[in-house]
Amino acid sequence: MRKNIIFFTAILLLSLAAGSCKRISNKNQNEEVILASFTVLADIIKNVSKDDFIVRSIVKPGVEVHGYQPTPSDLVKASSAFVFVDNGFGFELWAEKFISNLKVKRITVSEGLDPIFISEDSYEGKPNPHAWISPKRGMLYVDIIVESLSELRPSKRELFEENGRIYKDKLSTIDKEFSLFINNLNKEKRYLVSCEGAFSYLTNDYGLEEVYLWPVNAESQITPKRMARTISIVKDKNVQAVFCESTVSNESQMVVVNETGASFGGDLFVDSLSEDSGPASSYIKMLKHNLNLIKKGLL
Repeated sequence: MRKNIIFFTAILLLSLAAGSCKRISNKNQNEEVILASFTVLADIIKNVSKDDFIVRSIVKPGVEVHGYQPTPSDLVKASSAFVFVDNGFGFELWAEKFISNLKVKRITVSEGLDPIFISEDSYEGKPNPHAWISPKRGMLYVDIIVESLSELRPSKRELFEENGRIYKDKLSTIDKEFSLFINNLNKEKRYLVSCEGAFSYLTNDYGLEEVYLWPVNAESQITPKRMARTISIVKDKNVQAVFCESTVSNESQMVVVNETGASFGGDLFVDSLSEDSGPASSYIKMLKHNLNLIKKGLL
């Protein structure tokens, strides 16, 4: 209750300041702030906008996004922004409440994407939000961001399109290299076993079979049945390596390792980039890190 009082008090105070902050920032277009919900989105936006906007992320590197609770300092950060960009597909459960009292334009990337729907338990029929995990979908993110920024600043459309083209070329290289790897991989080895069902877009786009311990954002829903199923598949299909992700405990996946003899392939980055000193400090580095680990684990 106390946290809610502090949160809403901050909203009331900052809503008065937000207008003046935006008026000040609008005097100089180079000071316009775009606020992204999480680090992956912020990095994509930075690569398209370059120096034309200041881009900030609400959720910091290394922090899980689904259940994030915005703080008063986040509201201070938001008060200087004129655009809020979120992923959508139910990823940022806190977004509606967060921006309800802020005067910002909202861009939701998923409105331009075709979802893959979850088919398990209480999540059945809901879209899986993790589309950026696939380089192929990442290129769609870039197209959506290019168009959105061009609508914000039409005079810079050609620049944003050129920045987007250069960025997509990098993603395309990653896509082609991983596609070649999978095409040359024995079909019996094409199983990606992870903690969370966050890799549906990757497995769908590259012809892999996805196996996981819990559906989206449901670590507490690891049931004996799901654990047994995962262990059985790893044994029956002779899966060599299993993975978890950087923002959750790998304790449950280690049970699978101990029960099957499979190796632990490492932590993949899903909801968050790493700090600058880490292996996934940008979206490009994140994809390379993930796919290199997956390659090693599937061989």
